[in-house]
Amino acid sequence: MKLHRWRWKDVRRRFTIPSGRWLPLSADGVELFNIASVRVSRYRYRGTRIPNPWIKPNHV
Repeated sequence: MKLHRWRWKDVRRRFTIPSGRWLPLSADGVELFNIASVRVSRYRYRGTRIPNPWIKPNHV
């Protein structure tokens, strides 16, 4: 913004489409990674089934 003396309005006009969505940023055909395309997966709670390395199991 400082290099081109753009205001935020100019940046928004340059990098959005008329509906307001941001354009995918790219240079020389290489597109910036779209983080929104990554699926988020969470770990299920396993409680005591996770082995504890500090407590040795009882050997019978």
